[in-house]
Amino acid sequence: MLSSLSIEGVALVERASLEFAPGLNVLTGETGAGKSLVLGSIGLILGDRADPAWLRTGATKAAVEATFDLGGRPDLERALRDLDVETEEDRVVLRREISDDGKSRAFVNGRGVLLAQLRAVGDLLVDLHGQHEHQTLLHAERQTDFFDAWAGLLGERSALEEERAAIVAERRRVEETRAGFERDLAEEESLRADLAGLVEAALAEGEEESLLRERDRLAHRERLLTGLTEALGHVSDDEDGAEARLKRALKALRAAASLDPGLTPLAEEGDALAESLAAFEARLEAERARLLEEPLDLDAVEARLDRIHRLKRKHRTDVPGLLLLREELAARVQALDPGSRDLAERQRALETRIRSYDERLGRFAEQRIERFAAFARDVGARLRRLGFGAGALQVAPTEVAHGRDRAAIDPSPIPALEFSFQPNPGEPARPLKRIASGGELSRVMLAIKSLMAERDQVAVLVFDEVDQGIGGSVAEEVGLLLRALGERRQVLCITHLPLIAAYGARHFQVGKATKAGRTTTSVVPLAGNDREREIARLLAGARVTETTVRQARELLAAATAATAVDGGGGGGGKRRVKAGGA
Repeated sequence: MLSSLSIEGVALVERASLEFAPGLNVLTGETGAGKSLVLGSIGLILGDRADPAWLRTGATKAAVEATFDLGGRPDLERALRDLDVETEEDRVVLRREISDDGKSRAFVNGRGVLLAQLRAVGDLLVDLHGQHEHQTLLHAERQTDFFDAWAGLLGERSALEEERAAIVAERRRVEETRAGFERDLAEEESLRADLAGLVEAALAEGEEESLLRERDRLAHRERLLTGLTEALGHVSDDEDGAEARLKRALKALRAAASLDPGLTPLAEEGDALAESLAAFEARLEAERARLLEEPLDLDAVEARLDRIHRLKRKHRTDVPGLLLLREELAARVQALDPGSRDLAERQRALETRIRSYDERLGRFAEQRIERFAAFARDVGARLRRLGFGAGALQVAPTEVAHGRDRAAIDPSPIPALEFSFQPNPGEPARPLKRIASGGELSRVMLAIKSLMAERDQVAVLVFDEVDQGIGGSVAEEVGLLLRALGERRQVLCITHLPLIAAYGARHFQVGKATKAGRTTTSVVPLAGNDREREIARLLAGARVTETTVRQARELLAAATAATAVDGGGGGGGKRRVKAGGA
């Protein structure tokens, strides 16, 4: 509940502090006294746009602070935690400050927050009716929530929403897998061709360098043969070769050694040199013979180098890069195995799941339709008591567009519901958001809220203009409904009617006075004689007499007695009103 509201420097309010009670709190006052300032202040702490024009003349700052007591409301505490707001001793404090430079600041439990977070917190705590702000039931999604909550279908709807989200996620995964597979299939032929070319080439590490050396050697074969032949001639020429000369030198040396034995070692060294020369001659001959007998493979070497060059140019890499690419392509081709994807099986399972979801959604829609009439009947009973003699509320699902190929689109969303109101027979039913009259809208909201009181989460309901265009027994019914609604949720109501004000658990008077040339609006709680005189003023206007005071006293006593008989809004009898039933 809203336990207190502090207003400082807002318009004509210099300073005001209101302590609210559980149940129905009523605010009354003369036209122009400033009742709208209280509503405007509540709007500020709910995140309404701040305007420097709201500042009291001469003030540099205005502030509004509201304290909510959430004891016994763990549902609201959980919802607030989801918004990163922790209660302190079961309380949450909202504060809004406005500066004369047009800037404003918002606080939740003393911590500065963005205006969007203040609005989110405010929407959980307060539902304001009569002006077109914070009227949650004007939005189709909230109308849907209210009906499904009343019909006991929120659990099934939540399960359907989770299943739909899971189907959408799985469908997207299947589509991503299929798209990847199709891309792979498009590349497969090219991948396999590239791999086959590299495998067939059978490249080896260091092969290119070896081929380049071999090409250079083969390119100089004739010069090599000429050099070997010339070298062999210098060694083995019969007359002037090194071998013949060495033989003649050894013959002369042996002759000298026969005369001088000391030259024998030198002769032996010459013999060893002759043997080495013979071996050298044999190697020269063998190498020359190899070159003569070797087939000329220069063309083959050139062809091999050309193939390597073309592969390098095609894949834009060197031979080590080609070897790595061959391994990568082999791995990619192996991964192309379509049997590992099970796409057809996954698609069939997805289609089965969508059909099952559609059937479940159909049953859910039927359950809704079965409850439309009962909901309209219960709300209609309240509308008649609130002055709409033949008023009717209709519920219908909104249209949902479908695509042609169900396998290529998301499954059908759960249709939202829309409330339409028919105030009089023969007039067309119109969506609630198109109801022009604030009083009409407030009374329709009151009828729905009284029906939904046990299921509605919001802590505080604020009604303005709920008494517009009504009087007599209808006004009394409105008062009874507001009092009964207050048994479930705290209610704040601005009213001009004594038949409504009399049912308040706490009564505030909004007044305006001029002192020392300054006009100030004040808000004071009323009790006893003061409350009787205010009720009398509502009955008779400015001419309050002993008779009107007595009438006011009787009206307050009757309201108290009706509440005592009703036991807080339950039971039967003409004045017995339940918040949750007709």
